[in-house]
Amino acid sequence: MSEQLTPTFAQDSVEILEKHTVFQGFFRFDKLRIKTRKFAGGWSGVMSREVFVRGNAVGVLLYDPITDQLLMVEQFRPGCLYEPNQSPWQFELVAGMTEPGESNEDVVHREAEEEAGCKVLQLEHLYKYWVSPGGMDEQIDLFLGIIDSREIQEGIYGLAEENEDIRVELVSAAEAFRGLQDGRINNAMAIIGLQWLQLNRVRLQETYGA
Repeated sequence: MSEQLTPTFAQDSVEILEKHTVFQGFFRFDKLRIKTRKFAGGWSGVMSREVFVRGNAVGVLLYDPITDQLLMVEQFRPGCLYEPNQSPWQFELVAGMTEPGESNEDVVHREAEEEAGCKVLQLEHLYKYWVSPGGMDEQIDLFLGIIDSREIQEGIYGLAEENEDIRVELVSAAEAFRGLQDGRINNAMAIIGLQWLQLNRVRLQETYGA
């Protein structure tokens, strides 16, 4: 393996002097006082940092290689209210939080059913990535899910007890890529999934489209 892109330090190069929870609701915030080793040698001064403890999630790019269509969901996202020129409704991939006892694959199948009334026929794991490691512990496992778009009923889905109001839309891959270019699709998971699809679309059509 190349020595490039290998982390200089590991977990033992961080000294946690203090850690306590400052808020516990649906999510959690921890406050840390830490010191870290420095590239030039020695240790940093003591730093105070807050971490949003959200837990891990799973997302899935739902794609039919025969019809070259994607299943996208549209739903309200309160974080977008902080950008006045941004609609707080986002076009996204199906995703959900991992619950105790579930595998990542279990989450994909559960969320595809709950959010889109969709059955996933085949799965490929794409990436595991940090969402915002400067202040959040969340990691995403992103999958490709092969679907049969003829089985999809566009409409409104989601769990009423969780106040979910999710609209399902089938779009061509070409239209999704246009949405990526012109900014209609501008959340990280969807961008990552669609850029992966641009690189792997031909292979998927050859592998699954026969």
